[in-house]
Amino acid sequence: MIWLGFSLLTVFFRLFLTFRISGLENVPPGGRVLFLCNHRSALDVLVVPWCIYTKFPQEALRLAGKEELFRMPVVGWVLTQWRGFPVKRGRGDLSSIRKVEEYVRRDKVILYPEGTRSRDGSLGEGNPIVGRIIRNARPVVIPMSIRGAEDVVPIGKTLPRPGATVEVKFGKPLPLDDEIALPNPKESSRAIIAKVMAAITGLLGEGEAQRPAASASGRG
Repeated sequence: MIWLGFSLLTVFFRLFLTFRISGLENVPPGGRVLFLCNHRSALDVLVVPWCIYTKFPQEALRLAGKEELFRMPVVGWVLTQWRGFPVKRGRGDLSSIRKVEEYVRRDKVILYPEGTRSRDGSLGEGNPIVGRIIRNARPVVIPMSIRGAEDVVPIGKTLPRPGATVEVKFGKPLPLDDEIALPNPKESSRAIIAKVMAAITGLLGEGEAQRPAASASGRG
């Protein structure tokens, strides 16, 4: 069923998008890999896993998404087939956090550390909860950036616009030993997520001003 969703999206993407994907060679095979990406468009939740599946079609990939996405026709079906799981944003969903940590310890997992979609394209602050997940699970952390998907389905629109170019970059694994070694868990988590967001900013290459921290580790 993973391949059915992948095939359907491949047809859609070829009709509407041009892709520039770089850095997939930085992604190691196997589990315990955490992808952390900026988030500008509802389409990100389909584009990012699709890019990863182009190289790792047989590997377990988990993706967290806000509950509403799983109730959307087609999108919800694809996310479910792709082992997605819903997150209750802004409610301190401890069960989802534990579930994410469990998945991160054994699978490839995608999270959007801003916690919600950017309304203006700027990069928001990362949620320290994501830093805590990294501190506890100790995965290989791959920073990512995506731009251009917001031109396909802009905020407030439902119909796609053809002709957009979507650029996806996979960074090198992020060294976090020093940040993880900090004795204070809160300071450690904040230092981890700060380094992650700096890496994402570097991939975007925009020096964007950061918005206030989001309230959850899911996405909007």
